[in-house]
Amino acid sequence: MAASFMVGCGGAEPLEETPAELDMRQDLRPFCGPSAYTVTYYSDATLTTPVGATICECYATAWVVGRTTAFAVTEYEYSCG
Repeated sequence: MAASFMVGCGGAEPLEETPAELDMRQDLRPFCGPSAYTVTYYSDATLTTPVGATICECYATAWVVGRTTAFAVTEYEYSCG
């Protein structure tokens, strides 16, 4: 990943947010809508080693823990009324 820097009197300053800062931004996390569910992400297609999760509760912003992958299993808990 390439980062751009601008040199000023304080030294080099990043022009982009770091990945850790992006993970914390609520506007980048999905909105859950009218259901509660958990998506568990696994390291590969064997679905044996979990590496992250997205946790949704009714009409809230999702919580993303760990990392996301293409190997995911969604468990629906309930629909919100």
